[in-house]
Amino acid sequence: MAKAEFRPAEGQRLDAFVDAAFAFAVSLLIIAGGEPLRSFDDLVQALLRIPAFLAGFALILLFWLAHRTWSTLGPRRDGQATWLSLAVVFAVLIFVFPLRLLIETAAHFISGGRLPGAGLVSTLSDLRWTYFVYGLGFAILALLFTLLFAQARRTVDNPQRKRAAYEWTRSWALALVTGVLSALIALTPLLRAAPWLPGCTYWLIPAGVGLFAFMDSRKAA
Repeated sequence: MAKAEFRPAEGQRLDAFVDAAFAFAVSLLIIAGGEPLRSFDDLVQALLRIPAFLAGFALILLFWLAHRTWSTLGPRRDGQATWLSLAVVFAVLIFVFPLRLLIETAAHFISGGRLPGAGLVSTLSDLRWTYFVYGLGFAILALLFTLLFAQARRTVDNPQRKRAAYEWTRSWALALVTGVLSALIALTPLLRAAPWLPGCTYWLIPAGVGLFAFMDSRKAA
């Protein structure tokens, strides 16, 4: 049986579906923390959730931009690309829920209790498993994007785009390792002494990307 060729229109349909799914994920992020407004106080509480929503929206946007960047590299739309894209959609729609729980809890803690989020995570055990589920979800998404950009690197012909695909593969591989590391730290006794440590672990990603850029510039020079 001949292998089916993917036409440009089919790639556009896949991208449109992924875009719609990300928009729905943002809707879930709002609905998960939203309640019917019955008074002015309810309105105030809803508005106080905006910082947490903004943080969650930014992270969902990061994943969406990554998929759009993969698409602009012009990879071959084969079966692997389709299934990886669909897996990204599925993972994001699940990832929204631990994301909302963690960011509202963090916003409440950072604001000194001024922002909503009290009681969402009430024990150290709850915090441990919230960090673990979040880190696992983040690592799965990072793995999917690592595989997507690796597929682009194999299938594009343009040397500049191939190089860009390699750099994105490297960055998402770093994100994968960071997510796994954060999840593992959450399972250790370190969490009791430093409950902020699994969250701060994600700062390794921009630090690592900056280091990669520095190394690339030195190599080019």
